[in-house]
Amino acid sequence: MSSTLAVLVVIAHPDDETLFAGFIHALTYKIHAIVDLVCITNGEGGFRHSGPSEYLYNNLQLSKESIGRQHLPRIRKHELLASGRILGIRKFFFYDQIDLKYDRNVDVVFAEQWNKEEVIQRLEQTIKTGNSSDGYDIMLIMLPSIESHGHHTASGLLALETIERLQQKQLVNIKIPTIIGGSEFILNEIPVYPSNKLAEISSIEPNLFQFNRTWKLTNTTDVATYQMIVIWACSEHKSQGGLIAETLTGYARENEQYYYFSINNEQIRFQLIQNIFEQLVNIHQYNIAHVLQC
Repeated sequence: MSSTLAVLVVIAHPDDETLFAGFIHALTYKIHAIVDLVCITNGEGGFRHSGPSEYLYNNLQLSKESIGRQHLPRIRKHELLASGRILGIRKFFFYDQIDLKYDRNVDVVFAEQWNKEEVIQRLEQTIKTGNSSDGYDIMLIMLPSIESHGHHTASGLLALETIERLQQKQLVNIKIPTIIGGSEFILNEIPVYPSNKLAEISSIEPNLFQFNRTWKLTNTTDVATYQMIVIWACSEHKSQGGLIAETLTGYARENEQYYYFSINNEQIRFQLIQNIFEQLVNIHQYNIAHVLQC
């Protein structure tokens, strides 16, 4: 990179960043990228998981819906800031959309919970001004999936629609970031989201890029890997009592998976993503040397 890489991460809830914690940490501390983050909801719906943490938050009955919805937006914002300090995130944008309930139907999310146009307008503004006139090189979103939380998919679809609108406007003074989608699931085939063409994965290969969480952080230790970073980030979200257990079981993985979208069009954008992941492999060559010695 001839200049500092700038990345904008878009998530639905305060704690979703942990799904991509290894990659984000490596971007900030190995490549020395600027990473900013958009969180779309206020996280108030997390009251269902807050019982174990109540004693840490002045014994507020956070698991009681009325109390949780009142206090969790403030609490979870601070938890995300703490996780972000571990990952090296520079700046946060909170859009404070309602975290009403779990629903896989994105139409319900847009109709009953979020102001879709407001989110798109704010994303446009963040892309234009969040990193001053330098803009963002990459936007990392949550990969839309019919198996996922509707908020996760909705956040990804709105980011894709924002990119499409910026492309259509053809503004010469705006840098449109290259957009990639991080999967919360372990996928063995190219994902398909048939109800929205914007989520189409590119036919250019490789269209899947992976970040290995088992890589060592340095060549001086056999213990500290990016798995540790993931758990550190999760541990900051104490109001979400089951997050660590969930990360170690249902979301346990060796590789984080990132997909390249068709909407990116230009070949130079593909080369940017490919170069970043190749750079990360090269930076972590001491892991390969260690395996060969064993």
